[in-house]
Amino acid sequence: MSRLLCIDPIVGDWYASHGQLFEVVAVDDDERVIEVQHADGNLEEIEQEDWLARCRAGSLNQAEPPEGARVAEDHDAEDEIAGNANAVEELHSLNAGPLDDLDLFDEATATRFL
Repeated sequence: MSRLLCIDPIVGDWYASHGQLFEVVAVDDDERVIEVQHADGNLEEIEQEDWLARCRAGSLNQAEPPEGARVAEDHDAEDEIAGNANAVEELHSLNAGPLDDLDLFDEATATRFL
């Protein structure tokens, strides 16, 4: 009888299971979960026991990343950087006005303490 070897989850590698394509984005040994991101962008946690069960059943395979997967991630990062730069510029353009109208001490409070 042949024994199936289990596939170790490697961050950054792509896998296919039950007709779904996903990338491992993190492995948390303390929580015993593998965090994956599907090709459509959805995030999911797979328990390590479920990962092992999929391996034993032969329903988990290494896969090639979908076309444009890295390009989409790079676009998102560039958009985020541009958005952050715009937010910083907007904050720098804000000027505080003088505090002439600020009444730190009103007469009613002042007379109570006298």
